[in-house]
Amino acid sequence: MDDRVKKELAVSRRSFCWHMNYLDKMGYKVITMDDVYAMITQNAIKGKHVVISFDDGYLDYYTNAYPILKKYNFPSTLYLCPGYIGTDKKYWWDQDEENARIMNWQHIYRLGGEDLVEFGSHTMNHIDMDQLALTDMEKELKLSKKLLEDKLGRPVRHFAYPRGIYTRAGEEMIRRYYDTAVLISNGIRVNKKCSTEHIHTLKRIPVLRSDGRLLFAARLKGWLVAEEYIKRVLGRFGKSGIGS
Repeated sequence: MDDRVKKELAVSRRSFCWHMNYLDKMGYKVITMDDVYAMITQNAIKGKHVVISFDDGYLDYYTNAYPILKKYNFPSTLYLCPGYIGTDKKYWWDQDEENARIMNWQHIYRLGGEDLVEFGSHTMNHIDMDQLALTDMEKELKLSKKLLEDKLGRPVRHFAYPRGIYTRAGEEMIRRYYDTAVLISNGIRVNKKCSTEHIHTLKRIPVLRSDGRLLFAARLKGWLVAEEYIKRVLGRFGKSGIGS
């Protein structure tokens, strides 16, 4: 969330403030992925719940998003790639983006001391699951989890597929290391029909910079499908506009 970054997945501060105010005013309960896991495994899905999540470990979460979340006492989930934290490396889609900076470990430690921040894995180096041999896939999943747990001193139970790209082999491997996993285009929406069978292919709702307020509300209600959303982004901005 940064006004200086003009990519579609970087919403403006003003929009983010409106989003959080909308969730608050409309009576949504913001929960964590730990809560989602408990609700699914205990067959206790009910009410208006939402998880707020962020990928990749951008510094603007620490400087811009978290203070707003804290104002509303909203928890959030950060899916991190530890291979980038505290380095000068940039994600491939950010090579021309001067203001796209990644947090260092001191930022992560400070957030780790807050009750409102939950951490998940996004692989070690943000490599698409369909580009990895099984041995390399396991390294990405296992090393990311271990490093984050060693650094944070807490379990890392949740995973987000890089760029939402799903493979069956990836799901089977992820099940060995993580309690939940989330993706976008072909995920399962969390509702009363959701079961433990779906817990590693849960649907996320992306929010784009070009979204208006009506579209944000519609997405929360499930009136738009993610496949249409992704097609719109790819068609308008090309592949280089997509990270996460």
